[in-house]
Amino acid sequence: MVLNADSVDGVTVVLLPERINSSNNRAFEKDVAPFMEENRRLIFDLARVTQLDSSGLGSLVACLKHVRSAQGDLKLCGMSRQIRTLFELVRMHHVFDIYNNRQEAVDSYK
Repeated sequence: MVLNADSVDGVTVVLLPERINSSNNRAFEKDVAPFMEENRRLIFDLARVTQLDSSGLGSLVACLKHVRSAQGDLKLCGMSRQIRTLFELVRMHHVFDIYNNRQEAVDSYK
């Protein structure tokens, strides 16, 4: 799994893969780890994500805990309606800061 990232106004934006589930969540955590080690201000862009299960949600929560333990923050953006509904069903929208698009997420750091 190769993750693409951009830097926007000192914030690292990581474009997540189509699937984050039990079949690839370990690879996802391994591939995203360098971004979490190098950056305190992160945004995960979920625009491409079409499949997310409980293992994937667990991986996202683990990322959030890791970044916050290093005095950083992790925000999410670009969710499809389906993924947003999942976050609301399991009440994860109360755990994560979620924005409609990258620019809103980047602006939230200002």
